[in-house]
Amino acid sequence: MRTSEMTVGAWVRTNFDDPELPEGSVGEVVTVHDDLGDGVDVRLSDGRLINILSHGLDPEPQPGQPGL
Repeated sequence: MRTSEMTVGAWVRTNFDDPELPEGSVGEVVTVHDDLGDGVDVRLSDGRLINILSHGLDPEPQPGQPGL
């Protein structure tokens, strides 16, 4: 996902696997940093706040909304 497509409140899903963060983890974007190298902050559904580069995220339908 391009950083320019990121907006606060957007729902996203991770598209990579990491020992601390399983692929397909869902969360809501809470901060989009001005510097592309700073990525975006995402609040995961389990309550954790992570910082991730946008290319590691795919759009996810907002809960209760039909799929993209």
